[in-house]
Amino acid sequence: MVKLFITLFCLISFSNLYAQKSISVKGNVKTEDGKGLAKASVSLYYIGLSDTLKTTTNEKGNYTFGNVQKRKTMIIISYVGYKKYADLHDYTEVTGDEINNDIVMTVGDNMLETVTIESSKIQIKEDTVSYKIDSTMFRKNDNVEEVLKRLPGVEVDKDGKVTAQGKEVTKVKVNGKEFFGGDVKTATRQLDADMVDRIQIIDDYGDQSAFTGVKDGDPTKTLNIQLKKDRNKGVFGNSTAGIGTDDRYLASLSLNKFNNAQQISFTGNLNNTNASTFDFSRIPGGANGAIASTMRSFGGGNFGNNDGIATTKSFGVNYRDDWSKKISVNGSYSFSRKSTFIESDVFQEFPKKNIDSSIFNNQATNNNSLGDNHRFSFNVEYRIDSFNYIKFNPGFTLRKQNDDNLTDFNYFYAKGFSFNSGSNKSNSVSNTPNFTGSLLYNRRFQKKGRTLSVNLTGGQSATDSDDDIYNTSLFYFNGLPASRTLFQNVIQDNNNHNYGVSASFNEQLSKKRSLEFNYAFNKRFVGNDRETFDVITGQPKLIDAQTNIFENIYTTNRFGANFRTTLKKYNYSIGLAVQPATIQNNSFTGTKLKLQQNIVNYFPVVRFAYNFSKSKSFNLNYNGNTNQPTVLQLQATPDFSNTQNIIFGNPDLRPEFTNTLSMRYNNFNFISGDVFFGNISASFVRDKIVNDVKIGTTRGALQETRYLNTNGYFNVNAFYTVSKPIKSRKYVFNYGGSVNFNNNISFLNSEKNTGKNWLLTQRFSMDYKIKKWLETNVGVSYNLNDVTNTLSANTNIKGWNFTNSSRLFFKHDFILSYDVTKSLNQGFSNNVTFNPLIINGSLEKQIFKNKNASVKLQAFDLLNENTNIGRTVSPLDASITDTRTNRLQRYFMLSFVYRFNKFKGASSGGPGMQGMPGGGRGEVRMMGM
Repeated sequence: MVKLFITLFCLISFSNLYAQKSISVKGNVKTEDGKGLAKASVSLYYIGLSDTLKTTTNEKGNYTFGNVQKRKTMIIISYVGYKKYADLHDYTEVTGDEINNDIVMTVGDNMLETVTIESSKIQIKEDTVSYKIDSTMFRKNDNVEEVLKRLPGVEVDKDGKVTAQGKEVTKVKVNGKEFFGGDVKTATRQLDADMVDRIQIIDDYGDQSAFTGVKDGDPTKTLNIQLKKDRNKGVFGNSTAGIGTDDRYLASLSLNKFNNAQQISFTGNLNNTNASTFDFSRIPGGANGAIASTMRSFGGGNFGNNDGIATTKSFGVNYRDDWSKKISVNGSYSFSRKSTFIESDVFQEFPKKNIDSSIFNNQATNNNSLGDNHRFSFNVEYRIDSFNYIKFNPGFTLRKQNDDNLTDFNYFYAKGFSFNSGSNKSNSVSNTPNFTGSLLYNRRFQKKGRTLSVNLTGGQSATDSDDDIYNTSLFYFNGLPASRTLFQNVIQDNNNHNYGVSASFNEQLSKKRSLEFNYAFNKRFVGNDRETFDVITGQPKLIDAQTNIFENIYTTNRFGANFRTTLKKYNYSIGLAVQPATIQNNSFTGTKLKLQQNIVNYFPVVRFAYNFSKSKSFNLNYNGNTNQPTVLQLQATPDFSNTQNIIFGNPDLRPEFTNTLSMRYNNFNFISGDVFFGNISASFVRDKIVNDVKIGTTRGALQETRYLNTNGYFNVNAFYTVSKPIKSRKYVFNYGGSVNFNNNISFLNSEKNTGKNWLLTQRFSMDYKIKKWLETNVGVSYNLNDVTNTLSANTNIKGWNFTNSSRLFFKHDFILSYDVTKSLNQGFSNNVTFNPLIINGSLEKQIFKNKNASVKLQAFDLLNENTNIGRTVSPLDASITDTRTNRLQRYFMLSFVYRFNKFKGASSGGPGMQGMPGGGRGEVRMMGM
């Protein structure tokens, strides 16, 4: 009896407990005239879960959900011919039955509207931010670049450079494979927006890291474009032909054939409108570094940020295929010939301390350049079996450059007295081939979690240059006027090669913990042969004092170990690395020195990642890395190519060692659509390579520059962006900015100079969209560049930019587009200050049944005010330089554009947001995307 009583008590208690955790939800759906709407689809979504309850209304319009969890939910109701209804409900504190208010449906388009309420619209997981792309994010005929402009935390400038979470995206992939050698602009402008299923922004630590899971060093930003399944088989492309005023012209062609794993693409371009197809700054098969500086430009908005006027001819091919189930390949070849004319005016101020008076320089420069660039890259992936994998990645670049430069200069004191004036003429012809390659081997063992990864790298490069330098100057030496004429021929043969190996062995200690051991060996050889000839008499004569043949050998060994813990919500890695290094400098001219340095660096490796959910994460990283001095900084013989600034290298320079600590927090609220991205990082550099500048030397030159190592340099950088959509993304408010502080160190006339540089950018913008006929963006940004030097005058530059860009869609398939930018600049010298108003516009008429062709009339820089002004506050010599540079100005162009695509298995309709009155599908948007 006692057991029976206890059993009955437990059953009753459990029944009551279960009843308290679930409720019933009821409601009624009506038409606008008050009648019940039968057979309407009703869905109940649990916020934060993937579970969904579905039902339909009865003949009276009633619906009921039983056993509903006491959570926050969303009710979605849809019916053909009516606008969708969506509403949030909080049943957390509800007991018993919950009766929702009557829901009145309003008549909408006679098409079945769609609604997507899912947390995967934006997913944030450690090193990857993933955006789900749908038809509300682009118009018909838009490319991927237009989609990127609408993604929170992503910015695209007028030249197509993509920045994500405050850092430039340097590589692109399509379906996880490189496209045109990873060239970002080529992919974003060649692929159509309606082909894209998802876009990912990835912190890329390299292929070896992706396999081992151990992330070390400074990652690069990689863009991965994931295509829709029905857009992986077909033919597509576009062509453009345009002719304009001032003899402007443009012709381009893009052809693509995709057959699932096989992809073949071709692109070609011919123009004199400053349009650039490829980015040749990336080196295939190797890592690409970034150069930070304190230069800040506050130019006006325009239709391109390229200085000068350029004519470009380019073409490229891309190939990808699976040769078998085990072997896949992808590769590309790109070529560009570009001629550029740049005209600039410079006003420069040098520090007053330790010299009699402030020194100023007015300088005018004309530069004509012609460059040929070749780039070839190839990848072979061999999946031997489920345990073994090999990837071979060779690459080659070749750059041929011919530059003609003319500079007129005038150095004078504050009272206007000129003490050094003249001109520099130079012609430089150079040839720079570069070979790189890597071979990666990954091995998984029978024991779970045990892996081995070995990566071999190598490269060889050379620079052959022949420079003719002609310099004339009139200067004062010991109070007396003197003139000097130099005519030099400098022949330089620079040969470099490097090779290395890195290995990582991972052992699983338990289900959640592992131990990783790593080793890396790298050797870099730099050989430089520089000969300078005096040809002022017409007969070349070798100048021994300016001739230098030397080699630099830099060898490192790195040993490290990392302990890693991986849990459901968070993971962390703690390790220690030691890096002994040897530097050898051998000079074969002059005193024929042989120097050797031995250096040992120790640094911890720390990484912590906490994933609050699929849409919220926090990351903390610490890493250390070295940076080698350049050839110019190492060679001891003087460089007289610019007689106003003679440069002496220092063969005793040590590599810089940088310690970097960074933190990042990302949050996406998939109910409200609010997005926040924020990060902060700090870098401290030991043995920073800085300039040692002597102003007013006895050689008649304005300055001499040497190099040395010092400590005290550090940098702090913070970035954030906030995006808030309201009224189903009819309005989207974006606010963000960055703050950067540099503590720079330099030496002036043997005295230490500390430059404190604040770079501040704040911006606000709003997107407004009337779905059928208007989309517009208005914005304002504020820039500040504030510098305080201990040995020179301070500077404070401010700039405001006001922008508005719109697209208006009219009947009969007319599209009017424009963008306007007004800049207000303060703090520049009087001779370069400029506050341009840049207005660009176009009128387009779409033709043919499928609107796949258009005739477009474009107007660029209507007020003829496009120019670039910038201020450089040099951390090297504490000088302040204001520059005004020419850019392409007002012209008009009439062009014809034809687009074609044919995909197997794709639906016949275009994207839902067609942009024409009466077209498109309606949509209820409760998401940030």
